[in-house]
Amino acid sequence: MKKLDKLILSIDENDIKDIEALVNDLCPPMKLVKIGPISFLNNHKVLFDYLKSKHVSIMLDLKFYDIPNTMMNSIDFMFYNNIKIFTVHALAGEHSLLKVKERLDKLEQETSIKSPEMFSVSILTSFSQHDIEKLNFKGSVSDNVLNLTEISIKSGADGIVCSGEEISLLRQNFGDEVKLLVPGVRFDKKDDDQKRVISPKDAIDSGASYIVLGRTLTNSKNKKQRLDDIVTSL
Repeated sequence: MKKLDKLILSIDENDIKDIEALVNDLCPPMKLVKIGPISFLNNHKVLFDYLKSKHVSIMLDLKFYDIPNTMMNSIDFMFYNNIKIFTVHALAGEHSLLKVKERLDKLEQETSIKSPEMFSVSILTSFSQHDIEKLNFKGSVSDNVLNLTEISIKSGADGIVCSGEEISLLRQNFGDEVKLLVPGVRFDKKDDDQKRVISPKDAIDSGASYIVLGRTLTNSKNKKQRLDDIVTSL
């Protein structure tokens, strides 16, 4: 996989004009963008049409987390909107994830459209040890990440969303077959809502399949130069 193919542009804008400006600046060379609730809820129809016209693939980061039937019946539209990756939450449980995987396989057969890949979120990168203890989770962050990753893989997830701190841990325990997608990537560590962060180079060197570039890229005055600097650093 080429270096640029490992990079995902995170879009967290409300206004479609701001989104278009960001995509026009960085796509190409970037080919895959992450769309979360902020952008999706305000613009989903026009946004998907625009990204399709730009030949940009989508990581839909809505972290589906619901009862099995609701999750299973929430994914059909992704087959027609150029979704390459979508996220579910591992805490939805094995039964829900299995039902989603079953639905994906069925739709791929019926439509002859390649199924989007299901990536499972274990513990949010904004969570610290203190946060999970407040929720009465037993064990460390790493213990819970390992448990939820094992459940996700057994349930058919194509990949795992994890923090940079957990890349080596997951590679040691689950090998190279599972894909790892890492948000919270920062050129410079700053005090923000991401607690478990890593640099782009360290993430790739540790074994990340994809890294998400958000504010460390999009807040830059010269975004193209910033992107060049990140790619050169890998």
